Amino acid sequence: MRKPLFILVLLCAIAANAAVTFAPVKNYPNIGFIFPCIANAKAEPLPMPEAHPYLLSGIDGLVREDRFDPFELWYVRECCARWVDPAGNRLIVGRMTNLLPAFESEFVSRTRFSAGLADDPGEFDPRNEKNVNEWVATFADTPVFEPASLKLNAFGLDDLRYYPCEATNTLIYAFRPRRVGNSNNQEWFYVSLSAPGTPDFAALKTLFEEQFIGAVALPSRMSKDEGVESEELSTRRKGEKLPDQPNHPVRLEARKSIENYEAWWFAETDGYIILSDVASEVGKSIIRDLQDKMPALRQAYAKLLPPLTLENDVSLIRLFQSRDDFVRYVGKERAWSSGIWMPARRELVLFQENSKDDMMRVIRHEAFHQYLSHAYCMLAAAPWLNEGHACFFENASVDAKGKVSIAEDPARSQMLVENMEAAVALLPVLLHASYADFYGGTSDQRTFKYALAWGLAYYLQKGAPQERNTPFKDILPDFAAALAKTHAYDEATEAAFEDVDMAVFQENFREFWLKRRGSAMQYDPLEK
Repeated sequence: MRKPLFILVLLCAIAANAAVTFAPVKNYPNIGFIFPCIANAKAEPLPMPEAHPYLLSGIDGLVREDRFDPFELWYVRECCARWVDPAGNRLIVGRMTNLLPAFESEFVSRTRFSAGLADDPGEFDPRNEKNVNEWVATFADTPVFEPASLKLNAFGLDDLRYYPCEATNTLIYAFRPRRVGNSNNQEWFYVSLSAPGTPDFAALKTLFEEQFIGAVALPSRMSKDEGVESEELSTRRKGEKLPDQPNHPVRLEARKSIENYEAWWFAETDGYIILSDVASEVGKSIIRDLQDKMPALRQAYAKLLPPLTLENDVSLIRLFQSRDDFVRYVGKERAWSSGIWMPARRELVLFQENSKDDMMRVIRHEAFHQYLSHAYCMLAAAPWLNEGHACFFENASVDAKGKVSIAEDPARSQMLVENMEAAVALLPVLLHASYADFYGGTSDQRTFKYALAWGLAYYLQKGAPQERNTPFKDILPDFAAALAKTHAYDEATEAAFEDVDMAVFQENFREFWLKRRGSAMQYDPLEK
């Protein structure tokens, strides 16, 4: 008799956890009105739009132009904020500023997209009912039907429309806040609530209209600039210069993506913008390290593996406080990682680890992947070079004067020396490995491949340059030149090793690790 009672209690608990409730109202200065968020909800910042690199021929060689799905560029402009609670209930607020322009191409550059917004039908007319309906139909993640005008919250709203849709347990509304006096404000806004765990749709609609729609209001003139927004976390010292390219589109889109979340902050330095929801006091320590060390590390990356173009990119680092939020953002298939470079989104994504030293090691590794992707025009480099140098830079340190030093990795060097014959035999296989080959196998096999790739990068940067006649000094530049020509890392590897006697290369690699490591420890490839 106890089992049915237990099940009933469990089902009630699940239903209670899935129920939608609302927190007290707050003002959102960047949006322009007061409303309540879902209780216990977390901000869900939009990722950067997915970039598709196009390589063009310029006067000075290759030029990379990133192009995007116009819908993604439009959506990040029109979306104000998103929140999700532990039960999966999601609230989205958008501002209607432009209709989605039509383009002949599947992907467009940011410049072409901005030009399209200035052309008809990019302009949005808030007095045109068809414009409003078209905007909602484009923005909503589900087909919508003809709207019904509602008379609710006349004190706070001039217009309100409810849009029935195909999605189960999803409410969609468009509304125009009430104008004050002779104000010309005609802005329309969008709000949707998805509540997958709520069985009674009619009750959900009543609840939302009473507790959210009924609470929307304009702030007083005295408080309209106060409320929920992100902050810039600055640890800039006196006399320290502002970051380069302050209006770079990556910086602008990154700031906007978190501007309505009080738990989030951003920090900037040369070449980088950092977004995070880590507690600000902890964040200041992390950001100080990033601001002090990343520009110097980036110069070291470029010194040892020069870029193919002269483009000056801004790199984005997104740091989550919670591992669960990190996994939700990057996907369960990447849950094993402590941090990951997502080239399509142009984001380096991490979460706060217990040890700052461990986290900085991950950052140095992943930031190299980020650098090399930009430096090689988003052309994939071979795993032996890409992963090998990322591991190589894990062991970098930056002193107070900005000097970068790169030490040997004790664990990986020991693994190589203790398994030298296996490592030498595996070298040709590693050079021709795809990413699936490199990441495949058991955990121990992957660990060994990472160690070998690190050992190869260490040898090419700190061992081969000291050899008589430096027979292998051109392998890395030859690989870069061939990659720029062929756009294929397997072909670039073939070209880089075309004139290399593999037996001699393997023997030199063996001799270096068994007999010549000491001189490499004193050699600084950044001073050559």
